[in-house]
Amino acid sequence: MKSIEILLPYCSLENEPDQIRITLKANIIARAASIFKVERITLYRSRSDKKSCKDQKEILGLLLRYFVTPPYLKKKIFGKRKELKYVGMAYPLQIPTHSLSKKAKEGDIRVGLVERVKESAIFADIGVGKQVKISNSNYELKRGDLIFVKVKKGDLSELEIIKNPDIYVGYSVRECENPLDYLKEKKKDGLVIGTSKFGDPIWENLKEVEEKLKSSDKVVVVFGEPYRGIFEIFKQLGGNTDDLFHGIYNLVRDQGTKTIRMEEALFIALSLLNVLSS
Repeated sequence: MKSIEILLPYCSLENEPDQIRITLKANIIARAASIFKVERITLYRSRSDKKSCKDQKEILGLLLRYFVTPPYLKKKIFGKRKELKYVGMAYPLQIPTHSLSKKAKEGDIRVGLVERVKESAIFADIGVGKQVKISNSNYELKRGDLIFVKVKKGDLSELEIIKNPDIYVGYSVRECENPLDYLKEKKKDGLVIGTSKFGDPIWENLKEVEEKLKSSDKVVVVFGEPYRGIFEIFKQLGGNTDDLFHGIYNLVRDQGTKTIRMEEALFIALSLLNVLSS
């Protein structure tokens, strides 16, 4: 499976007027990422002022983490927070680790919340209505850690902690204060693509993009802010886009709207990559 990472600016929410719109936008981002099996969402500092959009970054990160958390763990992990007031309006992700009943069955892969740690075992909530005991296979774990657990027997007598599940388990969320160094490193062992209406027309470069995609196991897609695009962002940060990207592309030919919102560009970009890399 190709590893896909998306980079979104700290200021991604600056055009949203209230918490309802913020929540729905974060939900659309989470849904798009899950549909196309994005492995990681990285929020990056897009302005030279390190304090700029810090609050937006915190809220977006919180919402994205909330949406990707299985329903049975949300309350324990997040409790009640004012930023989560409108999450009931959001669409569920319905990824495999979310669509599980309380009755475990053999072969289930579940997300577990570590609640107690002993030398030979850990005790976790895996969404079966009770705490379960799992042999600790030399993992350094602490209370509050999230783990992936495979049910080896339906009666829960045999459970295994696994590192690399063979199903899609959702995205992780991280933050990046120095996107220039980060993208330079990413460019060394993967394909880094930017999206911009001022980029090269992708419809004129389909073969080139397709070849790059098929030769890369790791793909990073970078998006701009609601009011500032990639070229302006990275110029202000002191970076040269040629050093950071393999290509920056305009993804929509003869668009009918004045602007394309970031969450809309996300669906467009991931759809194209999905088709071109198949």
